[in-house]
Amino acid sequence: MRSPVRLLILFLLLAGAPVLLRAQDSVSTGRAMASRAELEATLATAKGEQRAEIQRRLSDGDFRPGDLVALSVVEESTLSDTFTVRTGQTLKLPNIPEFSLHGLLRSELQDFMQKKIAEYVRNPQVDAVALIRVAVTGAVNRPGFFSVPAEAPASQVVMIAGGPTNQASFKKVEVHRGDSVVVTKDRMDLALGAGTSLDQLNIRGGDEFVVGQKPGGFRGALQTFGLIAGVLSGAYFATRLF
Repeated sequence: MRSPVRLLILFLLLAGAPVLLRAQDSVSTGRAMASRAELEATLATAKGEQRAEIQRRLSDGDFRPGDLVALSVVEESTLSDTFTVRTGQTLKLPNIPEFSLHGLLRSELQDFMQKKIAEYVRNPQVDAVALIRVAVTGAVNRPGFFSVPAEAPASQVVMIAGGPTNQASFKKVEVHRGDSVVVTKDRMDLALGAGTSLDQLNIRGGDEFVVGQKPGGFRGALQTFGLIAGVLSGAYFATRLF
């Protein structure tokens, strides 16, 4: 039987359209869920800031204080919850001594947590999901910061933020990282239609989704309605995910 955490992730994945990615999105080592092997393979040819970032991830890992880990352990209700990474990259679970996540990649979390909990629980069935904290601003009903799975479709981010306002346009959504635009409106328009995940868009913790406003008139309303229809089925679960 699937755990509640895995069922929710699966629902979000299925709520989006089929994933249709370009090659550069699927192989990028900037992905939140990039494996250690992918990072090490790219390190050999990486230069400058990219090389430094890969080295940092391989050495320090992906988890920072304030990050969230969604955990589900079958028949262990006290361990089935969302837990916050503490100062020093540590995690404290009920009835388990605090332990370090230093050097751990998001892609390694599932196996790591399975082994760690097995030290204290016999034959545990564990599901562990690393959440990415992103900001959603602009034409949404509930702007703010939200923690979502890296595997969730980008389209669900707007729904998690209370859904679009009457003036929102899915043709005018972009992602900011500091002062830079890391996902343009045109690329995001394709990603929303394809069901592309946050991981495949290389979204990082702290990135900001900015939802613009639609053009006036009947045509603008139809554009917005058509895109909303594809994600409304997942809205109820998305707004209550974590």
